[in-house]
Amino acid sequence: MHRYAFILLISISRLHAQAADPAVIELRETISKIVDTQTLESKERLDWQSRKAEMQNLLELHQRELVLLSEELDKAGQSAPGHAETTDTLKSEIETLKISRRATAEAVARNVPRTLSLAKRFPPPLLKDAEPEIAALAAWKSSDEPREALQSVISLLAKAHQFNRRLTRVSEIRDGREVDVLYLGLARAFYTGRKGTAGIGQPGTDGWTWTSRPEIASELTTALATLDKRLPPTMVKLPLEIK
Repeated sequence: MHRYAFILLISISRLHAQAADPAVIELRETISKIVDTQTLESKERLDWQSRKAEMQNLLELHQRELVLLSEELDKAGQSAPGHAETTDTLKSEIETLKISRRATAEAVARNVPRTLSLAKRFPPPLLKDAEPEIAALAAWKSSDEPREALQSVISLLAKAHQFNRRLTRVSEIRDGREVDVLYLGLARAFYTGRKGTAGIGQPGTDGWTWTSRPEIASELTTALATLDKRLPPTMVKLPLEIK
């Protein structure tokens, strides 16, 4: 009797020793976490499927509402007095706008190359001022929206018109020296500098050409002094041929 009790006590002590083993505890915790994770994933999957089904039902309901609303609008429009006449008028106006749009696009496509060719005749100060418009027109293609190109053409021509209406005086490099240049609009320019440097500029198809004319240095010096109000108004003679 005592022998069996001793054996039983040893067995129980071994079970307690195994239960207290850290490896066994870690294994049990790992199994518990796996079960919890699987349970959570299953719950999230069920929740997502539920939300997906709910969203699908709401979408179908919204689509049915749109269909019903469209049908009601069609019925209301058809029953309203003058519906057919109003529809025909709107169609006519839309067609007129389409024709006008095509005509505008064709006109812009024709005039962009002409405008760029004209810009080559601009003097340096005007070219610098018109750089944004020239760059926009150079990058524009016939498949692009005509509105932007049309705005650039109008802006460029407006700047050219303003430049052509006034005298413009700037400093530039001519004959290897810094000189004062006087532009008479878009038609002609004169320059003068130190040591009798002077000359004439005129527009050409590929830009402005400049010709040295030292003999007009004195007249140009007088003209610039008059503009600066360092001399009273006086008459000067400058070579200018109008064709």
